[in-house]
Amino acid sequence: MNRYIYNNVEKFYTIFRDNQRLFKYDRMPDLSMKGHWINKYYKDNHRNIIMVGDSTVEDFYVKYEDSIGFLLDRKLFGEDDRPNIFNFGSSGTKTVYVMERIKKAAEYKPDLIIWQMGAGSFTELHWILPPTPESYDLSLGGGLAGAYKNVFKMNNENAFFISRELRGNLVPLHRYKEFYEELAKGIKAKATGTPLPYPNDRHMKVQIGDVKITEKFYGIPFDASTRYFEAVGEICKYVADKGVPMMIYLAPINQNILAQKYEEGYYEKMVAAIKAQADPYGVPLLNLNDAVPDELFIDGGHLKEEGDSIVADRLYDFVVKEFPELRE
Repeated sequence: MNRYIYNNVEKFYTIFRDNQRLFKYDRMPDLSMKGHWINKYYKDNHRNIIMVGDSTVEDFYVKYEDSIGFLLDRKLFGEDDRPNIFNFGSSGTKTVYVMERIKKAAEYKPDLIIWQMGAGSFTELHWILPPTPESYDLSLGGGLAGAYKNVFKMNNENAFFISRELRGNLVPLHRYKEFYEELAKGIKAKATGTPLPYPNDRHMKVQIGDVKITEKFYGIPFDASTRYFEAVGEICKYVADKGVPMMIYLAPINQNILAQKYEEGYYEKMVAAIKAQADPYGVPLLNLNDAVPDELFIDGGHLKEEGDSIVADRLYDFVVKEFPELRE
C-alpha cells in the first residue's frame, strides 16, 4: 500500500501534508500547496523551478491561485495549464535544517531553486555538541539508521524537527492516518463532482486587517556567532556541486514590527553575512525586507494577497535578470 501511494500520489485529491517518508525520501517534496504535482509534471516540463522556504512560501493562508509560487509561475511561463513552479515551502523552516528540503529539491534537477529566508531563519542556536558541516544535513537519506544519527545533531531549534522525523518513521503505517482520511474525502468529492475545499482559506487562520502582535519585542541583537551562517555556505556548496542554479531572497517584514523586535541595522548585517557565504558559489541574493507596505501584512511577516503579488513581481524581475535562460 505504501509503495502504491508513493508511485501514485499525484493522482489523489488530497493535500497529503505528511512529509515523514522513508521510501524515496529525498525525492518526495513536502506536499502542501500542490507541491506534489512535481511528480506528475516535471519530466515533461521544458523548465522547472522549486521554491523552498517557510510559511511565507508555503502560503497556506491564501488560495493557491493567490500564492507567490502560482503568480510567479504565470508571469514566467504563461497560462499553459501546466505547473512549472513547485512549492516545497513548510511552515517554521529554519536555515539550520533547510538542507533536508534543499536535498529533495536538488534531486529533481530543477532549472532553479528559489530559497526564501527571513529574520526568523537565523534564530539564536545552542548546540548540544559543537556543530560541524555535517550538522546541517538532517535528511533521512532513505533509511532509519541515518535518522538516528541526527540525534547527535540536535540543538534548541531543530530538536522538535528531528524527534518528529524519528516518531513518524518508527510507525510507518500509522503516519498515513491523515492521508487516508483526506483520500476518502477526495473520493467522495470526485463522485459528487464537488471540488475538495483545501484548508487554506485565510479567514480560518487570521483576521484580515489586523496586525497581530503575538511575539515578544525586545530589540533582538545581531550576533553572527550564534546564528551559524555557515549553514548557508554548506547548502550553497551542496547545490553547486549538484550543478543546480539557486537564488536566495529575504522575505518582506512589517517594518513597524522590525523596528520593535530587532536592533537597528539587523537586516543590513544579515545581508552581509548571507552574501559572504553565498557569493563564492555564485548564488545571488534579493533583499525584499522593505518591499511591501505595512498595511499589506497580516502580522509581522505573513502577507495579504496584494503583498504576495508584489513579491511575485519583484521575484520575476530578479529571475529574468539573473537567469535569462529560463525565458528561452
